[in-house]
Amino acid sequence: MPLDSLSPGAAARRHLATGALLAIALAAAPPGWSATPARSGAVLEDATRFAAVFDANGGAPSAPVLQSGYLDPGTPGIAIFTPYRIKDAANLARHVAAAPADYRHAIDVCLPVAQRMHDEVSATIAKVGTLLGSRDAAPAYFLFGADNSGGTADTDGLGIGLEVICKGVQTPEQAREVIREFVAHEMTHVFQDRSGVEMPQHDLLQHVLSEGFADFVMGQVLGTDTRIDATRRAYGVAHEAELWQRLQADVAAGKGDEYWLYNTRTPPAGLPSDLGYWLGRRICESYYEHASDKAAAIRTLLLLRDARAIVDASGYRRSIGAPSIPASEASSTATPPASACASRAGASAALRRATSKVRHIPDESDPCAESTGVASRLPS
Repeated sequence: MPLDSLSPGAAARRHLATGALLAIALAAAPPGWSATPARSGAVLEDATRFAAVFDANGGAPSAPVLQSGYLDPGTPGIAIFTPYRIKDAANLARHVAAAPADYRHAIDVCLPVAQRMHDEVSATIAKVGTLLGSRDAAPAYFLFGADNSGGTADTDGLGIGLEVICKGVQTPEQAREVIREFVAHEMTHVFQDRSGVEMPQHDLLQHVLSEGFADFVMGQVLGTDTRIDATRRAYGVAHEAELWQRLQADVAAGKGDEYWLYNTRTPPAGLPSDLGYWLGRRICESYYEHASDKAAAIRTLLLLRDARAIVDASGYRRSIGAPSIPASEASSTATPPASACASRAGASAALRRATSKVRHIPDESDPCAESTGVASRLPS
């Protein structure tokens, strides 16, 4: 897909140089956090092993073959990717059989690029870690899943589903761009999890800012107009005030994520998917730009303790001439479903961050997906 260009107005909102941001972040790193960039990078063992199993079995490996040849010898990345994504060998085999061309395409186009990107992935991870304050290394595990997740993060690192992120990629350069962007975005979620960021299931504003911050960091670290959000960026620039009005109404009404996030397969009619990512990023940009203490701003956005306060302090609504979110906003106090699914509410932030992307793809087989959002969002 072509990389859309920003409007002239958007150019005025460009970020400060990444190097300056990193220096500021280091100066304000909290006690006990390391200023040393994460020593980690791309781990390709799982993806390479899957490709071998796929080829050795004519593009149609059985569940037992996938179990013994791919899942059992897996790295920690397989463990990250299995809950709600791979699920089990039988589920994986079904999805491979249903879309062998997608797996073939990713093996031929994106895997060779990823295999050449260890140093570049390491540098991207290090920049994210340094900007946000890194204690430990966080590897990026490249693998193949059940065609339902481009990126899944937890405190131990992130998994990148090549068969998903490679869709629409035609050239090695496009593959390189998408890989870098996914790594930067998902690595932000790794550090959110490590910082104890809460992700209440019925808090649309919190979810929008969490994803928006990850895209904000992605843009700061890579310093370019990013490919994976080009379509929604073009739409957002042209409809910004309208989108903000819709978001504040949905927040006030206690609505869920459906219109805004994790809707790649079911976007609103006539609209790009995942517009909440873009709007959340714009709010984070505005908050950062209006903050006198830039390092403290980064820390506040990372921890995301009070989403409403961030919006109010951001100056964003004033910049587009829109009113604030009403005080009656109910998204954070909406009553969870009184069913067995409600027990899922106590799931850890790491579990809820098992993403399904490009960006997020709901798991329609989960009976709790609609009522809790755990399986469908398991946000990134």
